[in-house]
Amino acid sequence: MNPRQFYEARAKSIVKEVRETKDISYKELARRLEATGVTVDVQVLINRINQGKFSFAFALQLLAVMGVEHLEIPQQQAPLKAPGAKKLAR
Repeated sequence: MNPRQFYEARAKSIVKEVRETKDISYKELARRLEATGVTVDVQVLINRINQGKFSFAFALQLLAVMGVEHLEIPQQQAPLKAPGAKKLAR
């Protein structure tokens, strides 16, 4: 998994975990976004979250309307390399 895929997956899981923990339906989430001026169809919202392909700004909007005030940023662990290991040429 490359770094971009790692962070997309983490963003998706964070948003989904918060939504589920706070028991907020997608319809309610769309309503809360609309109250802040962000209009998004419920099915489009579901698709965007499930695909995990959304901007950091959109993630912040989602987390804000769900009442998240603090967030720990996950760190991707670098893959371990054996001592003396060399990259193979293609």
